[in-house]
Amino acid sequence: MSKVDVAKKAVRFGLHTIASPRDAKRMVKFKQLQRATNKRREKEYVKWFDNTQVLSAAELEDQRKAAQKLPLQPLVSIILPLYNTDEAFLRACLDSVLAQTYENWQLCIADDASPKPHVWKVVEEYKSRNAGRIKAVRLEQNQHIVGASNAALKIADGEYVALLDHDDLLVPSALFESISCLSANPDADLIYSDEDKVDEKGMHIEPFFKPDWSPDFLRSCNYITHFAVLRRAVVSQINGFRYGTEGAQDWDLFLRFTAVSDKVYHVPKILYSWRKSPTSTAKTAKSKPYAYVNQKRALRDSLLQRTTSASVQENKYLGFWRVRYNIVGNPLVSIVIPTLDNPIYIARCVNSIIEQTSYPNFEIVIVDTGSKDPKTFDFYESKVVKSNRIKIVNWHKPQFNFSSACNVGAQHAKGDYLLFLNNDTKVISTGWIESMLEHAQRDDIGMVGCQLLFPHKNIQHAGVILRDGDVAVHPFYNMHPEEDIFTNIYIANIRNCLAVTAACCMVSTRKFDAVGGFNEKLRVTYNDVDLCLKLRDAGYFNLYTPYARVYHYESVSIGKVTTMSRDHKELDEAQDYMRKKWSKYLKRDPFYNDNFAPKGPAYNLFER
Repeated sequence: MSKVDVAKKAVRFGLHTIASPRDAKRMVKFKQLQRATNKRREKEYVKWFDNTQVLSAAELEDQRKAAQKLPLQPLVSIILPLYNTDEAFLRACLDSVLAQTYENWQLCIADDASPKPHVWKVVEEYKSRNAGRIKAVRLEQNQHIVGASNAALKIADGEYVALLDHDDLLVPSALFESISCLSANPDADLIYSDEDKVDEKGMHIEPFFKPDWSPDFLRSCNYITHFAVLRRAVVSQINGFRYGTEGAQDWDLFLRFTAVSDKVYHVPKILYSWRKSPTSTAKTAKSKPYAYVNQKRALRDSLLQRTTSASVQENKYLGFWRVRYNIVGNPLVSIVIPTLDNPIYIARCVNSIIEQTSYPNFEIVIVDTGSKDPKTFDFYESKVVKSNRIKIVNWHKPQFNFSSACNVGAQHAKGDYLLFLNNDTKVISTGWIESMLEHAQRDDIGMVGCQLLFPHKNIQHAGVILRDGDVAVHPFYNMHPEEDIFTNIYIANIRNCLAVTAACCMVSTRKFDAVGGFNEKLRVTYNDVDLCLKLRDAGYFNLYTPYARVYHYESVSIGKVTTMSRDHKELDEAQDYMRKKWSKYLKRDPFYNDNFAPKGPAYNLFER
C-alpha cells in the first residue's frame, strides 16, 4: 500500500489525525479488517434469519393451536407509550402485536400528547377494530416517556406486562415463546429475549444474542432492552417507572426489579427488532445524549438501593459502564506462580509485578517445580534477598502437576485472596490487582478472570465458554479486541461466565478452600475450568473483567493443550472426566447463546 493510498484511506476512516505514518498504516489495515469482518457477519445473519426465523403460515397456525394448550395462560398487558410516531412505523408496530400467535393479551397505549394528529387517529382506528383488546389514554400534557409508560401501566389488567417501544416490531411468536418459558418456569418474574434491528430497507441486521441471567452484565449495560415480560405485582411493588430516568427508564426498571427478584429467564430467540430510524438510539448512540446522563443516575441509584459501596465510571463506548466496587480494608493478596526454569520468563513476570502494581499489599509465592538452570536460582537469590514480598516454595515430583503445584502454593500463602498467575505473563495495567480484588471480595462472586493479550495486542483470553464437543474454548482467541462488533460487547464489559483461565485469576482463600482447591487428578488441563464449576455449583457467579490486563506468552514451559509433544491419552481422559462430571454445563453453557454453533469457531451462527 503506497503512502498516497494510506493517506486517502486514513481520511476515509477518520484516521488522518494520527501523527505516525506507520500507526496510520496499521490502523487502516485494522479498519479494513473490521469492515470486512462485519460485512461477513451481516451476510451470515441475513441468511440465518431467513432460514431459521421466518415461519410459514402453516407453522404459525400450528403455533396458535399450541399456544391454546400451554399450561399457563396469563393475560399479558403490552405497554406502549407513543409520541409523534411515524404513521407507517406505528401501523407496523401495532400490526406486529395483532399478529401474535398467543392470543391472551391486551394492548395498553398511552399517547404522550403527540402534536401530530395522525397518532391518535391511528390509535382510535385500531382500537375500534379490536374492541376490548386495545385500551388507550391520551395525555393532556406531555409527560415524557416515564409519565406515558406509567399511564399505560395504570390501565393494564394483566398478571404480566410486556414492554414495547413505539416503533419496535414483534415477531408473531414473541408472546408464545415468552409464555412457553413461563409455563416451563412458573416462578419467572422477568423474561427477556434476543433481538436485532431493522434498517431503512426493512433488512434485519445487527443481532444481539444474549446470555442467560448475568447480573454483572446488566450493571455494565442494558442488555435486556425493550421487549421484556414482567410480573405486574413486582412492577407495582417497585412503583413502576421512575421520573428522572428518561431515556434510561427501562434499564432503571430492570435494575430495581432484579434487586427485588432474581427469578429471571431468557428466551434465546430473536423475538423483536429495534427500528433504525434517524432519531433512535438503534441508529446512532448520540441521538439522545440525555439518556446517558440518566443511565449513570439509574446505575448509581441501583447501587445505593443494594447498599453497595461502589462508584460508576464511563466505559470507552457510549452507553456502557463500569461499576467500580470499593475495596474493603487492605487485604493481603498472595500471587502464586508455578514455574520451571525459563529464567527470562519468570524474571520478566516477577519484575513486571513489582514495577507495575499499584496495589500495596501483596506477596509473591513462587512454586518451583524442579528447575535446574543456575540462572533461575541466581534470580531467586537476588530477588528474595532484595524483597520480603517473595518466597520460594519447592515442589519436586517426577511428573509436573499444575493443580498440585498451585495447591501447595496456596498452602504456603498467607493472603486472604489467591491470585494464580502463569510464569509466561507480564503485567501491563497498574490496577490489575484492584480490578480483580474488587470483585473477588464480593459475597456472590467466585473466580475472577482478567483480559489476557498476546504481545501484539490480540486477545488470548476474555472468558471461557463450555461446549460438549471441545469442552472449553477461548472464544475470542487471537482476535483484535475491536475487530468484530458482533462480539465486542462481550470483550469490552464486565460480565459473568462459567469459567476463566488460571493463567491469571483471583479467588478468596476461604472460597478456594471450601470447594477443595484444584483437582489434582486434572494434572495439566481443565483444572481451572473444574475449579470454576465447583465454585458455580457452590452458588457463586464467576466473572470476567477487561480492566485487569496482562500479556500472556502462552504455555511456554509445558506447551499448549494441543501441542503434539503432550500426552493426548491424558487429554482424552481429562475430557471424558469433564463430560461425565460437568455434563449439565457442557451441554448448555448459560452464558453462551443457544444460537451459536456447538462446534467450530465460537460465536458462529448455528443453522438447525
